[in-house]
Amino acid sequence: MQQHETSPKPDAVFDIAVNITLDHEKGYVFDPEDPGGETKYGISKRSYPNIEISGLDRVLAKRIYYQDFWKKPKLHLLAATAPDLAIKVFDLGVNCGSRTAVRFLQRAVNTVCTGMVPPRRAARWRQKIAKIITNKPLAVDGFIGPVTISVIHACPYDEALMSALKGEAYAHYKNLNPLYIPGWLTRLET
Repeated sequence: MQQHETSPKPDAVFDIAVNITLDHEKGYVFDPEDPGGETKYGISKRSYPNIEISGLDRVLAKRIYYQDFWKKPKLHLLAATAPDLAIKVFDLGVNCGSRTAVRFLQRAVNTVCTGMVPPRRAARWRQKIAKIITNKPLAVDGFIGPVTISVIHACPYDEALMSALKGEAYAHYKNLNPLYIPGWLTRLET
């Protein structure tokens, strides 16, 4: 994925990501079928038991999202190279958990970018990736580090990588509560 000259700064990408997520999450919800239980702006009582969820405001929700769902999983590093992927991984992280969303990304990278190719047929970008990961698949560990960033930066297939990421999320969702699948799939496309 090649960074464009006009790529927004990582904090500007966070602003875009959090606004998209807040549009999806809306306000206060207490659905007994939802494993997160009581939520507001997507922040769940299960994950944040010491916060009075019904009284949560957008400012605190954004602060939580910035620290726990943007900085902690190092999406700010991904945003510098691949802002659209960072936005989608952030939203998936809010919905599925950050480590799970990063694993989706890493499996997508392995699907699209790291296939073994005979040396005489390897494009320069594949040769670069092969050196970075020493001819092995990218580790699917749920952590964004320099290897994950380097491989994504070297991979020229932006749209295919996004499609593979969405496919990983779909594979996850299809085994969960069918009541929520239409909303989750709609969310994947925005």
